[in-house]
Amino acid sequence: MASNPILITGGVICLFSASLLLVAGAFTNEGVKEMEDLEEIDYDASDYYFETMETETHHVGFVQFVDEDGAGSLPWMLMVEGQYSDANEDGQIDVCEGLRMEILWPGVNNTRGWVNVTDENVGTLKCDMSNQVRDPEDDDLVTIGYICDTIGEPAQNCTVGQSFWVTLYDEDNSSIPFTLYDSDASTIAFFQIVGEDAAEAIAPLLGAGLIGFVSCCGMVFGFIIFLVGLLTGGNPPQEVQFVYQSPNPMAMNSDVNGSIEIQPKLKDQAIGESSESKDGEWWDEIVKDE
Repeated sequence: MASNPILITGGVICLFSASLLLVAGAFTNEGVKEMEDLEEIDYDASDYYFETMETETHHVGFVQFVDEDGAGSLPWMLMVEGQYSDANEDGQIDVCEGLRMEILWPGVNNTRGWVNVTDENVGTLKCDMSNQVRDPEDDDLVTIGYICDTIGEPAQNCTVGQSFWVTLYDEDNSSIPFTLYDSDASTIAFFQIVGEDAAEAIAPLLGAGLIGFVSCCGMVFGFIIFLVGLLTGGNPPQEVQFVYQSPNPMAMNSDVNGSIEIQPKLKDQAIGESSESKDGEWWDEIVKDE
């Protein structure tokens, strides 16, 4: 016979745990909506693209190194118009071949005039086809160089507050236009804008996962209790006990005395009956006389 209290306990736990799934579903729905809103964030990488300034003879780009947290900086990326193509299959981007970069530094407070620091590991051209992996957007610009990359290995020699003028020359030694992309500032802005929205989206999803886990564990635990209730009997049947009671001595004495008194009476009665049988009845004499 099943145990009703245990059955009820297991059933209540299962129902409560199942109701938690509704709460988990609500959190999941909220998190999904927040994730969908991330696609509409107000962030545009092109805001961190800077075109070169054109003078009478040159196209010049301005770079300033900033590292507010002191943890290093992602590079300024130098880009030119073109596609990631390698017609001669030498591993080099076609539009990058034959180009030359020049970096000038005005010195501290412009005391040294314009110093050419191109060969001092401040920046470098890199024409590898692998640059496409780091390209921020799928546009008509090709990354061909990096300036002030203090996170990569080996780190480039840039000091916070330094400013540089960058020019790019082709095979004919003519200055050509290019674009500079501040990848460090762009990345920081992205995480600042998206970070809060992403946290608001992730928090409900994490909560839904935790509640769902607790719900599943609760239903398993409740089912086990319910099963135990089915297998456990109810109140055990009452045992019948046989108690031996010794006879009452007083009652036994009275019975013995009574039997003693009865026996003489029976004996006298028997004797009387015997004597009567010997004397005969009155009609026996009448029969004899006749």
